[in-house]
Amino acid sequence: MWSLFEVLLDPDEGSDSINRKINSIISGKRPKNPIEMILKLKEIQGIDIKNYGELPIESWLSIYPDEEDLIMLTPINFEVFLDSDGCREYRNKVRDFVKKMEKPLMIGIDHSMSGGVIDELSNRFNNITLIVLDSHFDGIPSSIRNNLISYMIENEPNYEAYGYKAKDYVFSPIGRKNSYNSGSFLYHLFHEGVIEKIIVFGPTDYPSEKMEKIKDPRVREFVEQYKTLEKEGIKIIHRGIIDSLGVEEAIKNILSDLSNNVYISIDIDIGARKALSGSRFLNVEGLKEVEIYKVLLLIFEKNVNIIGLDIMEIDTWNAENDRTYNICGNIIRILTNGTIYLDEKYKKCLENIDNIKDKEILKELINMGFIELSGKHFKLSYKGKIV
Repeated sequence: MWSLFEVLLDPDEGSDSINRKINSIISGKRPKNPIEMILKLKEIQGIDIKNYGELPIESWLSIYPDEEDLIMLTPINFEVFLDSDGCREYRNKVRDFVKKMEKPLMIGIDHSMSGGVIDELSNRFNNITLIVLDSHFDGIPSSIRNNLISYMIENEPNYEAYGYKAKDYVFSPIGRKNSYNSGSFLYHLFHEGVIEKIIVFGPTDYPSEKMEKIKDPRVREFVEQYKTLEKEGIKIIHRGIIDSLGVEEAIKNILSDLSNNVYISIDIDIGARKALSGSRFLNVEGLKEVEIYKVLLLIFEKNVNIIGLDIMEIDTWNAENDRTYNICGNIIRILTNGTIYLDEKYKKCLENIDNIKDKEILKELINMGFIELSGKHFKLSYKGKIV
């Protein structure tokens, strides 16, 4: 049985995030609760799930701040929270929250909360493999990332060289502490000995050849940090590999490395801009919807013991406007019984692929990745079971 709960911690120090929270207080408009949205999905019907509710969060740090919190909603307050290891405190609260849960299923915002579940499960199981699907590598200490952003601001590099733009991150001219947070939590979990076997699938910020040639120490330390963690044992299947081999061949390369016990952590930006818009970060282009399912189906078919799952970095404001929550539901479904759910309008078209009359539905299925053009004909690109 899945033990479903949510953690709505959102200590994003970016001005856009803060302004949106302030405006939500003034206007009275709030995003819909993610766990309520997921429980309504047809995608999860029939799956054995027990709802454990929500981890208590200080209101100013959540996606639902109170009017009394207006004075707290400033960049400096969030920066102080992050640099003083505030996320680690909440990681510990998550660890304690899941102690009695059978198979934790966390829905949330800040990806560093995954560490709390992993921390608890590492006490129950030996030899766990952590699989992370993420368009960014969350193993870079804040001080190193901040120095890289400093260099990027000075040199105005193009997007392709670094995997993201300087303006995508908050820069601090006085430096950042090496705290536990959403951009560094894998580094801390690994070096604290909480988890040894980590596989990261999908990062777009892997150092390019151009980047490796730059001599500036701020760039060198970023490259060396990335490469050192690889040498120490973290396996990184970056987008260059995925785009070269295809998602299925790329994931097959690491299936033999899996332990019997597997925890899967998904940053929903793995599908950013390609599959969905309900991700906190949309600064990179992720995978198509079907590509995500293909990866997860191969893991499921490996018959490993999936001891827990989380789906994080959800932008609750945008997630309700497209297929973000449907994809979350299918992620849960495919890792439960190997199937996905599609609305009848999609299934009918897939069953009659040679005579699809509704061109809009056809276009949607192509964008989702279920149909691709082969010569002059369309063909199905997903072999898994659809219900």
